[in-house]
Amino acid sequence: MQKIIGSAFIAAILFVPALAMARTTYATPQVACVSSYPVVSLGNAGRFSVSSNVAGPFMWTTGDYGVVDAGPVFVAPMTTLGEQQITVVWGSTRASCFVQVVPTPGYGEPYSYSPYNSYPGYVGDGPNIAVSSVFYPFLPDTGFAPQTLAAFAFAFVLLLGAGIALYPYARKAFTIVTR
Repeated sequence: MQKIIGSAFIAAILFVPALAMARTTYATPQVACVSSYPVVSLGNAGRFSVSSNVAGPFMWTTGDYGVVDAGPVFVAPMTTLGEQQITVVWGSTRASCFVQVVPTPGYGEPYSYSPYNSYPGYVGDGPNIAVSSVFYPFLPDTGFAPQTLAAFAFAFVLLLGAGIALYPYARKAFTIVTR
């Protein structure tokens, strides 16, 4: 039994670094926000899209609210005069768009008011929210999640080795506790 475990551990030590060196290059995620309308009338909506080398999902934030998993296109009503900032976030990468909100009609997209909207100080049908049953993030957001299969395999082998090394101590502790 010990020979089999030792052989598997030696094989993992030899092959995991080879897999890590053979991995493909990881492109740095790039996110840019593009505004369709640089000037938007008060009460109308601005249309924003993301230009990125990642597929998403993206989080969009305005001064009033944030929308998770909204997709690459976001339509937001403008409810305050002046310069407004809309930010798109993917992971830890973010980009911002700025639009000028003016009282003059005719700029941006028309945004109708819905009586079903119950948010105070908010005009329009609401943000384009994609409701799903998926919980984000899947793993704890420690910033050190394995990015490749090789890194995941190395982490698994490392945990397996730690478990094998600590097994006698855990067994003794369990025996003492159960007596």
